[in-house]
Amino acid sequence: MKLPCIINEEHYRLEVPADRRVVDLLREDLGLTGTKEGCGTGECGACTVLVDGRSRLSCLTVAAQIEGRRITTIEGLADGETLHPVQQAFVDHGAVQCGFCTPGMVMTAVDLLTDHPEPDRTEITHAISGNLCRCTGYQKIIDAIDRARPSIPGPATRPTLAAADKSPVVRPMVRAATRSSRQIVLPDSCDQLWPLLAASPGARLFCGGTDLFVWLRAGRCQARLLVGLERIDELRGIGSDGDHLRIGAATTHAELLADPTIKEHLPVLHQAVAQLGSPLIRRTGTIGGNLVTASPAGDTLPPLAVLEATVELRSATANRRLSLEEFLLGPGRTDLREGEIVAAIRIPLPPPGSLHSFEKVGRRAALACSIASLAGLLDLDDDGTIRTIRLAWGSVAETVLRLPQIEAALIGQPLDDTHITAVLPAVRKLVRPISDVRAGADYRRLVAANLLRRLPTRFCSDHRLAAGRPQRP
Repeated sequence: MKLPCIINEEHYRLEVPADRRVVDLLREDLGLTGTKEGCGTGECGACTVLVDGRSRLSCLTVAAQIEGRRITTIEGLADGETLHPVQQAFVDHGAVQCGFCTPGMVMTAVDLLTDHPEPDRTEITHAISGNLCRCTGYQKIIDAIDRARPSIPGPATRPTLAAADKSPVVRPMVRAATRSSRQIVLPDSCDQLWPLLAASPGARLFCGGTDLFVWLRAGRCQARLLVGLERIDELRGIGSDGDHLRIGAATTHAELLADPTIKEHLPVLHQAVAQLGSPLIRRTGTIGGNLVTASPAGDTLPPLAVLEATVELRSATANRRLSLEEFLLGPGRTDLREGEIVAAIRIPLPPPGSLHSFEKVGRRAALACSIASLAGLLDLDDDGTIRTIRLAWGSVAETVLRLPQIEAALIGQPLDDTHITAVLPAVRKLVRPISDVRAGADYRRLVAANLLRRLPTRFCSDHRLAAGRPQRP
């Protein structure tokens, strides 16, 4: 494809395969080797660049996605011989050790400080949680970002494409060294999408591509046509539909976290999304993609199960709705039909005062694929007894797992250690985990039960539970 874009303030016309990774385009075709590649799967952040001013993983972005976009690499930050304030702060505070992670760290920091000029150290730590430093130099990195704050312009001055268009420098056509027969198409509307799907029954749909582009590189996907949904505005956004919330399937995890409606009305989903991947993954990954991937470890699936979400499916000729249980058939398998897309997720609003909880156990604190997870949605009477309870486990069965027997046994009982402990043997018996590289089946059974055991402590400040506890002498 012939690809117009702006890279480090210069206009380019690139002749590249649509599926060429941006990290390869930058490093191999353009010689911009400041952008590094570490893992190739979006877990290390070394390849971070800015796309239209926002940090993005170039190893999980393909050429077709940057058409008409403005790209900034580490080489484009400095003003001649004058380092960017974040670069200078890294030098001044010794935040560079081996240097491999530094370009990605700097780009993430520039994005953070441009959007949020006064972060505290906790917010800085969270922002760089998707950028790994193998030399364990995080303290100095955080110091550098903290000290760079006063010299970074605020969000109103974030550069735009229009600003770069004032005096374009057009570079000659750059041709990639590789060729590919795979096509990628990014329609702007569903009206453009339906004819594409009708003409190409084997096309593979994607949105953020955070899983798909890893699979492509590993040879796990052989589709010759990829159709991206990320530019279809009607598939994005969060809105109210009477007593339901409707979330467009192309809504990113970052957009979910930033929306006050989700935090207020669906805390269990908000908690889960906050633990999903890293800030960089959440910026491109979508709730529809997490649903369609149908991984037993998918972080949004247990919350959506306890919220009793329904899935809106759309094709050129019909619409239908399925419950989550009907839609998810097994690992990587759904009831999505040929020519059909997930358009949205509909969620009934939980009763006011409901208790929401999501917790997962992984092998590390961030960027962890869950060993086991548990979502809970409870409604309590004034005396602290359970009026309704929904529980859904992830990573302990072929898909998200609800246990009606356990829920029924707890209804009408106080939410306390005694009654929770009584059902734990049944939980260990009813879950159906497998052994894999992350954990053994027996360990997952133990963790699944322990997650439920911890549930009362997550709500210990609720006045209804306090009312039901015996007073200490």
